[in-house]
Amino acid sequence: MSAGAITDCSQIAPPAELTVEVCVIGSGCGGATAAWELALAGRDVLVLEEGGDFTGAKLTQRDGAMYDQLYQDRGGRTTSDLSVSVLQGRVLGGGGVINACDVVPISDAVARHWQRTYALETFSPEALKPFTARALEDLSANTPVEEQLNRNNRILREGAQKLSWRGEVMQHNRVGCVGAGTCLIGCSFDRKKNPRFVAIPNALAAGARFFTRARAVRIDDAGQELKRVTVRRLDAKGYHEGETFTVRAKVVILAANAIASAQLLLRSGLGNDHVGRHLSLQPQLPITSIFPDEVRFHRGIPQSYAVTEFEELEHREHGWWGFRIEAISGTPGIVASLLPEPGAPGVERMREYSRLAAALLLVPDASHGRVRVESNGRLRIDYALDDEQRGRYRRAVRAAAQLYLAAGATEIYVPTSPTLRIRSEADLAKADELPFRPTSAPFLSAHQQGTVRFAPDASKGAAAPDGQVYGTRGLYVFDSSGFPSSASSHTMAPIIAVSRMLTKQLLTTL
Repeated sequence: MSAGAITDCSQIAPPAELTVEVCVIGSGCGGATAAWELALAGRDVLVLEEGGDFTGAKLTQRDGAMYDQLYQDRGGRTTSDLSVSVLQGRVLGGGGVINACDVVPISDAVARHWQRTYALETFSPEALKPFTARALEDLSANTPVEEQLNRNNRILREGAQKLSWRGEVMQHNRVGCVGAGTCLIGCSFDRKKNPRFVAIPNALAAGARFFTRARAVRIDDAGQELKRVTVRRLDAKGYHEGETFTVRAKVVILAANAIASAQLLLRSGLGNDHVGRHLSLQPQLPITSIFPDEVRFHRGIPQSYAVTEFEELEHREHGWWGFRIEAISGTPGIVASLLPEPGAPGVERMREYSRLAAALLLVPDASHGRVRVESNGRLRIDYALDDEQRGRYRRAVRAAAQLYLAAGATEIYVPTSPTLRIRSEADLAKADELPFRPTSAPFLSAHQQGTVRFAPDASKGAAAPDGQVYGTRGLYVFDSSGFPSSASSHTMAPIIAVSRMLTKQLLTTL
């Protein structure tokens, strides 16, 4: 287990106890970026990741196996009322391995909102600018060319243009994309410029060590010079916990996602009453439509065009607000799970798979959810739509249906219970009656934020503006759990930018 190595703890047992200067928990955009910068500065860095390492042919393009291995709870994590699927990566490289590759940085308007509303003076547009630029460089951010827009995305653009609505081709972090369309279960061609292929190799070259199949379960002595992290080895597939080992570190950086970072703090009894609160899930609602000819939405880049007509970047109270409509696709397994009818009717819908077009309705939310750890140790995610959100979802459904009709769809399926079918302009008013009761629609969350909110003092949040958790010494959060409101419609670039900014600040104190 020499410096600069990836060690699979399911195969090689670490020492019962080891001491490092910095222990980073989580290997995604926040953790890998911090490890890279710290190792480059000559610090002794160990990164803990409970997932495995999957690249190339290990990413088999098979739904069952990949959701099992690349996602927390095998893709089955949900809110406590089962209303929202909470999609969180569990793999070396984190969510960047399984996302749709969209690169949308924090806007200046959102940064000003954080300054004005949350008194985060150090998060000014001017302060963030160089770190955002570097994040875009890390991601090799580029705009897909016309030939890379599949028909599903072009349909969305066509409908927007017919209605004279604003839209954009989004930047992404693919280089040399082959159009396999399996982005949500990993790119077996290794064409994503995500942390696994940028930050992690650079951190390794600088001497950082990575342990996979290593689950951090508790942090003790958080007020002492050396913190103590209790870690459990997992088996080869990450199903079962084995023996424990201990990592002692001067600095511990939490970068395990807004859910898991808060979960670990709560399990350890650390932080103040804000820990776990202010959760933003940014739920997304899928909508599908049928066209008379082939769309083949499952081939090519899943998500490259967004309708921005209804998006607000400078909402006085919330910052980023309104809603976006973004084309999306998926492999058969997840598509079948999201279509409106189960059983035989669902089989009929899947026979139309090649003629499907689909989009996600991205509706930013106020930070009103909560992460808890129950007395039996189980994670609980509490979240409920409020009336204002329901109203925006209704408007988003109506807008998306209007757009698809303009583009030539014969029928639009809104996967609610009961299913809403829209076949003409006369049916659009039906969207205004959608109740969005719990479990009545397949909401998805891919951009969890909040839970360890950055704030200038402990009365307003759980962590200081430099990321240090209040009530601790040398324990930081460098991921989206610190964001006081939705940073962006896609959080990969914001997390990298903020992590690098906070890491640079940390290095001035070590």
